[in-house]
Amino acid sequence: MDLFTIKKCFDCPNRVTDLDNLAGKLQRVLADCRFNERRGARVNTKRPLHHQMFHIALAGCPNSCSQPQIKDFGVQGQAVPEAGEGCNNCGACAGVCREAAIVLTGEKAVIDRDACLNCGQCVRACPTGAMHVERSGFTVLVGGKLGRHPRLATELLPLANEDEVAACLARCVDIFLTEGRPGERFGSIIERINL
Repeated sequence: MDLFTIKKCFDCPNRVTDLDNLAGKLQRVLADCRFNERRGARVNTKRPLHHQMFHIALAGCPNSCSQPQIKDFGVQGQAVPEAGEGCNNCGACAGVCREAAIVLTGEKAVIDRDACLNCGQCVRACPTGAMHVERSGFTVLVGGKLGRHPRLATELLPLANEDEVAACLARCVDIFLTEGRPGERFGSIIERINL
């Protein structure tokens, strides 16, 4: 029995990153560190409770249907948009932006980076192709949980590639397995050790 879960959102039209390869890499990280064996020795039960397991969620876009904000380790797909040559100021990008992060200047669309969630909707809406994905990757969130003392996950990496996400998981799992007290969730561990 696995003492971890990996919840992945399905391949919906909103996704901006592919999750299948990443999910495989993260499973290999858990296998390589012998997670089940090491965690099983500490949990010592045939039917672990929800809070005794390590929960991972992979979301293909900032909609986060798989709920990475409340998991021990969460990943959220990101597509950073950029307005390039050929923008005709039609407003299609601004019209689909739920965050009102796009302003038309008369020359081309300008993106407010503080408001933009990197969802890619503006890129899909652009009829000229001027709005494009400048770079894509994953935001890594750690330490989320519900229960008696809920905690939203903390952003650890803002725009990581698959290898960086895998390395981050390996480090987090090591902390979870070596620093965790019986029944302690990862969010409590990272608060206690000031990660």
